[in-house]
Amino acid sequence: MALLGLGIAISVGTVLLMLPVARSGAPMWPGNVPVAVAGPSIAGGAPLSVALFTATSATCVTGLIVVDTATYWSTFGHAVIAMLIEIGGLGAMTFAALLAVYVAHRLSLSQRLVVAQITGALTMSDMRGFVKRIVRMALIVQVVLAIPLVIDFYSRSKSLGEALQWGTFFSISAFNNAGFSLETDSLIPFATDPFIILPISILIVIGGLGFPVLAEIVHAFKTRKKRRWAWSLNARLVVHGTIGLILTGWLLITLLEWSSLSQTGQYSAADKLLITLFTAISPRTAGFNSMDIATQSDITWLVTDILMFIGAGPAGTAGGVKITTMLVLVFLVLTEIRAGQAVQLFGSRIGRSTQRAAITVLMIAFSLVVGATAIIMVLTPWGMDAVLYEVISALSTVGLTTGITPQLPIAAQLIICALMFFGRVGPVAVATVLTIRPDTKLYELPKERPIIG
Repeated sequence: MALLGLGIAISVGTVLLMLPVARSGAPMWPGNVPVAVAGPSIAGGAPLSVALFTATSATCVTGLIVVDTATYWSTFGHAVIAMLIEIGGLGAMTFAALLAVYVAHRLSLSQRLVVAQITGALTMSDMRGFVKRIVRMALIVQVVLAIPLVIDFYSRSKSLGEALQWGTFFSISAFNNAGFSLETDSLIPFATDPFIILPISILIVIGGLGFPVLAEIVHAFKTRKKRRWAWSLNARLVVHGTIGLILTGWLLITLLEWSSLSQTGQYSAADKLLITLFTAISPRTAGFNSMDIATQSDITWLVTDILMFIGAGPAGTAGGVKITTMLVLVFLVLTEIRAGQAVQLFGSRIGRSTQRAAITVLMIAFSLVVGATAIIMVLTPWGMDAVLYEVISALSTVGLTTGITPQLPIAAQLIICALMFFGRVGPVAVATVLTIRPDTKLYELPKERPIIG
């Protein structure tokens, strides 16, 4: 169902973006950067390859682009992109919620009560109300945090209509971790403006928490006067992991890029801290950038690769293998090193099926990254650093780029599209298969222990 819905959205979006009304008439990039195109086009409209890539990137809430979003598309085109982003972001959250209740019917009573604690629903009728609450909350968050953006853009000599358009677009793009920007240089022109950077950062983090954590936050807020809320293991992992990754990334990027930012002579210490903070938040997995990625050091690229690959919380608008996956694997390794009998987190034991699922997700993602990087390196003249960055950005639906995406040949563009599509639906599909498959066996094979290491 998710595959079909996403495919329909991409198809409709592609057709709409091919219409002449979706184009502004400007060149693909300021300065006429060469872009490989293929397929038919309606007179005055975007070529098929451009429309397909943009629609896929928007629906998969990635943000990678082959044409300049700010100048190439018209107001109608921007509206289509925003619509696709909202469908891709909230649609995935809704599907994850429905999956949770479907899976709950296959669990024991105690496990179903855990699902009910997280979602507040045990039946499909309950879930309809729950989904409405989540979508309502998501829209409220986007509207509220769009207000400071609109005010700031209006103060920058934009008309009220333009300010509303920009504020709304950036709010939608940020909450859904999409990274599409109405500015050619993403957020670089606003790098030192806290009234733009901070609301967008908050939107990125909230959207990246995932629907189960958001649901718990809403439920805890509503019942705060009645009883103390007992947070689920998932919420604890996501929140602690989010804080830890942001602070670690902020520290590393600040140390790595401080001297580079100082060389320009135009940033105060507070400005540099704001820039590096946003540079640590955006890879998980929004795709905005407030500093030129091409000028960053190779080590900063590596740090960003890791942040992008991990991503944010499950069942939300973000991509990556997810914080919970990595934390389960980290503690699995620590348990083996300590010769422990069970993986324990926050007073709970992690089941072996969950451990196997985490390993499966990691290995599939790692295999796709290695394979796609190798193929694109064969098809293009770029080195591994740039190609690896692009591949991880696509698979984790991030949208950050070293600048090579518009210059990729059509074959490489299609690979990137496939990575974005799998990055959006793959983790949910894998989780579904691993969860609903029958696990009862009438026999077991003899156990043996091959030599490891």
